[in-house]
Amino acid sequence: MDFSNVNIIIARYNESLNWTLEYPFNQFSYIVYNKGSNDNFEKIHVSKIINLPNVGRCDHTYLYHIINNFENLSEVNVFFPGSIQMENKKNKAIDILNRIIKNNCKEAVFIASYSKNIFEDFKSFVLDNWKASDPQNCQVNNENVLKKSVLRPFGKWFRYHFGNIIVNYRVENSIFAVHKNDIIKHPVSRYQRLIVGLSTHSNPEVGHYCERAWGAIFFPLVHTKLLIC
Repeated sequence: MDFSNVNIIIARYNESLNWTLEYPFNQFSYIVYNKGSNDNFEKIHVSKIINLPNVGRCDHTYLYHIINNFENLSEVNVFFPGSIQMENKKNKAIDILNRIIKNNCKEAVFIASYSKNIFEDFKSFVLDNWKASDPQNCQVNNENVLKKSVLRPFGKWFRYHFGNIIVNYRVENSIFAVHKNDIIKHPVSRYQRLIVGLSTHSNPEVGHYCERAWGAIFFPLVHTKLLIC
């Protein structure tokens, strides 16, 4: 099987990435964006390592990759946090990769949860405190105070970036795959605007807005298979 048209991007902080040795993860190679203070992680299936400052968590990493590879993105782009070893995240990641393999690596799969309207559901959402759920990351950084979004609550931030669109699905834990054409149908300036709020702090509130809005960021999904569970 030809895996060359699939890029898997990992946002890593202090995770071991040992899960990349397991099936189906070991069928692919990975681009690792390392924001940690060490490079003590599994590298057998890693094709490239890019070191970045520790800002913006995984959402910043994903946007950074899109912006800096806008002209040469792979057909299928998969985005994973380094903490895939956590059971709730791992099961979803396995499902995505198994579906990609089943479809001969030609189809991106965006597995989402149903939401009648993410703007209405989260328009009043704000978050002042949050700590990383992964114990490996908490070992070296257990900060829990968020840098507040300039635009808050979520509804104000959403309207600024996406206007009045109605999106009825959202991904969880920032784990998803998306086809190149659903990324580049929007100008790169869209992603450059989004990354601003993620670029100055290691624990930004905007990251939690992005997590709820990845469906809006690529809306509408035309070339990506959308599965709403």
